[in-house]
Amino acid sequence: MPDDISNYGIAEPEDVLDPRHYEQVRDPAQSRSLPLWCYTSQRFFNAEMQKLFLPGWSLLDRVEKVPNVGDFFTKNFMNIPLLIVRGDDRKVRVFANTCRHRGALVATGEGNCKGFRCPYHAWTYALDGGLIGAPEFEGPDGKPLIDATNKQEFGLVEMECDTWGGFIFVKFEKNDTKLSDQLGDFGERLKSHQLEEMVCVKEMVFNMDANWKYFVENYSDAYHIPTVHRDSLAQWKGIRSPQPEPQGHYRLSLVVHEGSQLLLPGQQGFPAMPQIDPDKAKGTIFTAVHPNMMMTLGNDGALVFNSEPLSPTKSRLTVSLLFPKSTVARNDFQDIVKNYYHRNDMVVGEDVDIALRQQAGIESPYARAGRLGRTETGINAINNWILDQVVGRA
Repeated sequence: MPDDISNYGIAEPEDVLDPRHYEQVRDPAQSRSLPLWCYTSQRFFNAEMQKLFLPGWSLLDRVEKVPNVGDFFTKNFMNIPLLIVRGDDRKVRVFANTCRHRGALVATGEGNCKGFRCPYHAWTYALDGGLIGAPEFEGPDGKPLIDATNKQEFGLVEMECDTWGGFIFVKFEKNDTKLSDQLGDFGERLKSHQLEEMVCVKEMVFNMDANWKYFVENYSDAYHIPTVHRDSLAQWKGIRSPQPEPQGHYRLSLVVHEGSQLLLPGQQGFPAMPQIDPDKAKGTIFTAVHPNMMMTLGNDGALVFNSEPLSPTKSRLTVSLLFPKSTVARNDFQDIVKNYYHRNDMVVGEDVDIALRQQAGIESPYARAGRLGRTETGINAINNWILDQVVGRA
């Protein structure tokens, strides 16, 4: 591969982590988007996983999926099979869904149980992940290979997890970073929305032939709205309200207007939540928690996005629509919520389509990374945050 420092196309240099490759991304006067190999390179993707995703906190799912003791569900997240369960102590835990004997999946699907039994050799585990028993597991001398002296070594591998706002976050590598370090004052800024009291009414999942960064960047890109969303979001008119500088790894903006951008203009929606702060009652909040969680918060509910990296050119986008429990209990909920579904089908579909077009287009040998305009400053901020983690601070 060519080792040209000025190359901003798809041709991958020998050392993708050489800071010189990103000088024009770092320079505010240049404000160039990331080199295109950052969206196709296996080596850059591996560095993102090792330096950004595995040691950092990632949005996983909603706590409401495991409301009772013994409730569990399984999912593959960033290609890692996971088992999420609420224990006898009511604590939510996240385990690697792999038996400590020969690696089989311990559980599939979702449900409620008192413990887990591996279907391969019947090793059993408690809700806290501890090994209960390994039947007839003996050495050549006929003595048990696992007893009271070493039993604690064979429990399910537990991932560090934490919750905020009714969301489960997970971290795959042990380090001193707390979820509160990543969120900073984010939770306080959104406290009146009471996200922990909301429930998910619909989840959409898109398996995308596109790098995970494309949807994240697109979410902070105001430049595309008049074109991509000309018949949807572009119909909204509002005034951006100045906001305090974030004290955490997130971005937040508030657009002031009547109604909620969880709908298309003119659609009937639900009333504003009575407890919401007055400065948020008229308008929509657009916010992103680095690296890959985004939320659109109206005065009536929330739309949550999780862009999950799978490979350099594949990702999984999960979109969740949340409302307060009191809203879901309304007699007219099923009729009115259709307006929200229609809006999401339209707007999210437009964004997914453009992400697929971007990935397909940049794989041309003639593609080059472009300059960013004043309405794309959010993209440059995201790119620089990623480079700080993956390459090192400028």
